[in-house]
Formats: sequence, structure tokens, C-alpha cells
Amino acid sequence: MKEKRRDSKGRILHTGESQRTDGKYLYKYVDAFGNTKYVYAWRLTPTDPTPKGKREKPSLRELEQQIRRDIEDGIDSTGKKMTFCQLYAKQNAQRANVKKSTQKQREQLMRLLKEDKLGARSIDTIKPSDAKEWALRMKDKGFSYNTINNH
Repeated sequence: MKEKRRDSKGRILHTGESQRTDGKYLYKYVDAFGNTKYVYAWRLTPTDPTPKGKREKPSLRELEQQIRRDIEDGIDSTGKKMTFCQLYAKQNAQRANVKKSTQKQREQLMRLLKEDKLGARSIDTIKPSDAKEWALRMKDKGFSYNTINNH
């Protein structure tokens, strides 16, 4: 019977997990494009203490959960660093064959997003409540309900 892999503290390591000689934990996975990716952490579980002199970051198992959730939801983990404006520009580039009035509306929205703090935020940090706040800021600037709703 195959012996289970263990870390230096005797804990069983899951599939894809390993421990380097310096004590750092490593998780190896394959992304949606078939590329091998690696994630590192000093702690295996959330209850482990962070080694002295090292930054407090999520544990390896927490990072694994986030990666699995992103893969199941179809989210590109490298694309999470993309800003909202970049994502909107990418979407518009994919749907280029539109009327001139639609193009003008898209340009107006892009200009509004660039002026607002929402456009500079990375897409992994934006929540539905942020979109509602943006709509309220637009209303305060004098935009009508239909203009906001169309965007």
C-alpha cells in the first residue's frame, strides 16, 4: 500500500500539495489554459502560526479553496488583476459591429468609468453593492434613471 505524503509536522498532504526544504508549502495546479501554476504559502492551515519575520498571508488550504472556487465559476485567476475599465474595453472590442449611437453610448460610459474610482478597481474586488453606489453617484451628478439603467 502506498504511503501517504506528510509534511515536517506529520500532517497528511493533499493532492498537489508539497513542502519545500525551506519549510514553505507549495500547491501545484493546472489552469483553464492547460498551463501549470504554483501557489506558495508559509502556513498549511489557517490555524498554523506564521513563521517569525514572514508576512501574514492566507494559508495554502485557503488559497486552494479560492483557486478551486474560481475554476468552478469559470473565473480566470490571472485576469482578476484586470481593472473594470480594461474589462469593459475588452468586451467592447469583441462586439465592434454596432450602430454609431451605440458606439457613442459606449464611449460615454468608458469616459464616466475612467473619471470614477470604480473604473480603476480590479474586477476581483468589485461587489454588487459597489455597482449600486456607482449608480447613486451617477444620480447625484444629475444623470437620469434611464441613462443609468441603460449603462
